[in-house]
Amino acid sequence: MKKLLLLLIVAIYCHTLNAQEKSFQKGKITIGIGAGFGLFGTKSHQEQDESVYYNGSIHTNRVVKDTIGGAASGTFPLTVEYGITNWLGIGGRFGYSKYISNADSTNKHIKPTVTGLDCDLMVNFHFIKTKHFDMPIQLTLGYSKLKYMANDANGSAAKGSGLNYGFALVPHIYFGNYVGIFFNLGYAGMSYPNMTFSNNTNSNLNSGSGNYVYKIKGNGVNAGLGVAVKFH
Repeated sequence: MKKLLLLLIVAIYCHTLNAQEKSFQKGKITIGIGAGFGLFGTKSHQEQDESVYYNGSIHTNRVVKDTIGGAASGTFPLTVEYGITNWLGIGGRFGYSKYISNADSTNKHIKPTVTGLDCDLMVNFHFIKTKHFDMPIQLTLGYSKLKYMANDANGSAAKGSGLNYGFALVPHIYFGNYVGIFFNLGYAGMSYPNMTFSNNTNSNLNSGSGNYVYKIKGNGVNAGLGVAVKFH
């Protein structure tokens, strides 16, 4: 009986010690800052009223156009996570993106600026972890804003807000109890259902251009790396 009790005490102690050595635990706060890139397929949808002459009178047609394209961006995320349990973390993700853009076709000296800003709820599932290694499955969902600046003399611009979402594998490697590096490989999507166009003289060109409607959405892969810091 004494031997059985001793074995039970040793087993509980070893289990507790092992739990304390895990790289992620309940109550820990982890902050990460990184950099990476994204490659996306895009789909845009345009609608506009167009007036045409027919038999001496004017008729209005609704012109619809769908376009498939692509986009690439540099991404710079900041994440904050709190350990709800030893395997579940909840926090926030704030991401800034700068998209690659081509110079204006009529003026090679003018190059548009396209940026995005994300503010997400982040949920991490930490099923694989050791003392110095942690690989959570990360889910994100939140608000996204897209801004296009033509950088021309007219001040042409477009902006819109919508939804962004994604999932990723984010392995962390720690070199001690507090500091480590992480890698990110995942899928991301975004949707902007109401883009508003403007210039120096008009803050909303959509209503004055035949009830113009422009929607754009994209999805694809992103990858990156960064530095993580843990606080007990």
